[in-house]
Amino acid sequence: MSSSAQSNSQLQRTPTSTTPRRPELNIKGQSVLSLLQQTAADGRKAFSSSSISDAMQRIQISDAEYLRSLSRDVRFLVSVPIPIFAQPRHTLAIEYETILLSLKSQRMADYNQVVHIPPMAKPSLQAAEESLFPLMDKAMEFLAGDGQVMLIMGDSGAGKSTFNRRLEYELWRVYRAGGAIPLFINLPALDRPDKELFVLICDGYDESQATSNLHTTNLLNQPGQWSAKLIITCRTQYLGPDYRDRFVPKMANQYHSAANDLFQEAVIAPFSKDQIETYVERYVPLEPRTWVKKDYMDKLTTIPDLMDLVKNPFLLTLCLEALPRVVQGRSDLSRLRVTRVQLYDTFVEHWLGVNKRRLQDQKLDGNNRMALEILLTDGFERNGILYQVDLAAAIFQEQEGRPIVDYSHLRDRQTWKARFFGVSLERSLLRDSSLLNRAGTQHRFIHRSVLEYFYSCTICLPADNTREFDPHVHSDFAALLTSITTNPLSLRSLVAEHSILRFLSERVQSNSDFKKHLSAIVELSKTDEQAARAAANAITILVRAGVHFNGADLQGIRIPGADVSGGQFDSAQLQGSNLSGVNFTKCWIRQANFSHARMKDVLFGELPYVVEKIGVTASTYSPDGKLFAVGRIDGVISIYDTSTWAKMDTYNLSTFTVSYLAFSPTSPQLMSYSDYGAVLLWDCKTGSLIFVMGGDSHPVSWAAFSPCGRHIVTTGCDSTVTLRDAQTGTVYRTLPGSVSPSWVQFSPDGQYIASSGRDGT
Repeated sequence: MSSSAQSNSQLQRTPTSTTPRRPELNIKGQSVLSLLQQTAADGRKAFSSSSISDAMQRIQISDAEYLRSLSRDVRFLVSVPIPIFAQPRHTLAIEYETILLSLKSQRMADYNQVVHIPPMAKPSLQAAEESLFPLMDKAMEFLAGDGQVMLIMGDSGAGKSTFNRRLEYELWRVYRAGGAIPLFINLPALDRPDKELFVLICDGYDESQATSNLHTTNLLNQPGQWSAKLIITCRTQYLGPDYRDRFVPKMANQYHSAANDLFQEAVIAPFSKDQIETYVERYVPLEPRTWVKKDYMDKLTTIPDLMDLVKNPFLLTLCLEALPRVVQGRSDLSRLRVTRVQLYDTFVEHWLGVNKRRLQDQKLDGNNRMALEILLTDGFERNGILYQVDLAAAIFQEQEGRPIVDYSHLRDRQTWKARFFGVSLERSLLRDSSLLNRAGTQHRFIHRSVLEYFYSCTICLPADNTREFDPHVHSDFAALLTSITTNPLSLRSLVAEHSILRFLSERVQSNSDFKKHLSAIVELSKTDEQAARAAANAITILVRAGVHFNGADLQGIRIPGADVSGGQFDSAQLQGSNLSGVNFTKCWIRQANFSHARMKDVLFGELPYVVEKIGVTASTYSPDGKLFAVGRIDGVISIYDTSTWAKMDTYNLSTFTVSYLAFSPTSPQLMSYSDYGAVLLWDCKTGSLIFVMGGDSHPVSWAAFSPCGRHIVTTGCDSTVTLRDAQTGTVYRTLPGSVSPSWVQFSPDGQYIASSGRDGT
């Protein structure tokens, strides 16, 4: 594919002589673009008749007009999906452009992000904070360039979806007839995103629990397939050490090889103090308030550590809503400690209180008024929280945490979903008062972290709320110990659920009963094997909360798979314990006793290493440290990405031992020297061999790059020194060298060449 085709971000067929032209698609007499307009808000995007038909069947749509009505239900919150880029064919009729302009007007009208602070980002997870750049500029640069995949990472609440909405708006704002079309896909809305052909950009890769490379599974940018650009957002916590394998595109005609030059990434940075102040300044005038900007900023700067907490945009929003209630009646704010879970507790209570008063003031019919009175009598906020806690538990139990619940009453009234989204009047009132967002038949919490907050409440509810919570609402820790198999901590491993663990660890710091309960579960695991999973979760939470286990009697505990990284276990007694798969990275374990403990797959945080199948004879880093090349005794060369230590490519054109490797100082070239006297120059972008120097007839004994990277100098058995062009291999000059030469090198300034031989010259 030509670079010009790529840089135009066009969704078009790559020319091929063997692939017939695909006809314009129509469904029920309507163009695909028309259907895309109608389904824009439903979060399903695919450029094939079968995939659109499947989407219609999944939500039981018999009339395309119904899709249009669903689009009107979309409301602004965090569920608006991310834009994708696509270019229409030149054969599109004028009416298609009319449809697109209508869609442009609709989508721009839907955008109502009142407070927008342009996010900053850094180029990678390892990059320094000084390398920040405006994320919008980088995204536009990507869309105008040759790249094919851009991964945008960030913590939960960092503003990924907010950025996507702004990007959508900006792309529609500059859209002109015949230009690039912003389309949309909300990845969690798809059951199998790797099977939805031509889904080009995905929001919430982590929330869909996808593991496949969407660029690869959809054959994007391959001969005879659609040419496209792909922007993906994903939470940083979801990514493992080999995350690049899930996103880096594959090279055309070499689909097994990674095209790293077509991939880029960005990590959204936390808000700076100036950005926080700007946000507050724009937030205050939105509604009548008793506080002004100075009131908010004084509290944010006075309360210890609060400014660090609200560098997360979503937490900043929650904090500004909850802060007046948090500080109410407090005089010495310098001693006040505000945690993330406390902000959520206060915000949820505030939200339900506002909705309760709204319903009380609303003119309801007789049945709805009676349903409201029942809820008020039993405690409206209490029931509102329990409704959302139970829903969060069901989402994790029934669909492994996938955040979107698709409910059709005719189809799902006999399923678990009806308990939350059925026609019960009480449930309807609670649902409409909850932190839920609806788009057609799809329901979700307004933010992933809200789902995780309510799931954490299945394990430990707020303990300091005395307004409408009956005592039996709080977690009965004693009862939970008597039936450990049904204890919420026994239902699933929480080790990878970083946000849930953070909520629970903050509960430990403020709730001594919960801390004792977790310690009791760890103790119970010594005698009850069924407590193993709960104990692994419990000790993981305790360590996250800063609980020390120095000198603790932990003999015989069962905590397989726990993550106690950073914990303190000096002199801990761990004899006979089941520690299989436990992560002890950065732990203090001086004089800890591990006698007879089960230690299979235990992690102690060793530095990363690579393993080759046969002996390694040469290795080297690239000048920027991003690549690591390894040469083997059988002639095979492996290239590793040092950020993940994933193998990126393998070169195998020789069976002779690789005895020397060197990267070009200025370009993506690798030079390898083999024992039979041949020097091979490789292009690390494409994995292709550029040229060969020496060999059987004219063996080379040594080779080196010039400091500028434009030249290569070699010396061989003919006692000459040869200067070559590093791009073409063309010989510039041949000079006399040492007798029996063994080494040659440029001076640091590139002005001189030194050679040496076995005769001592």
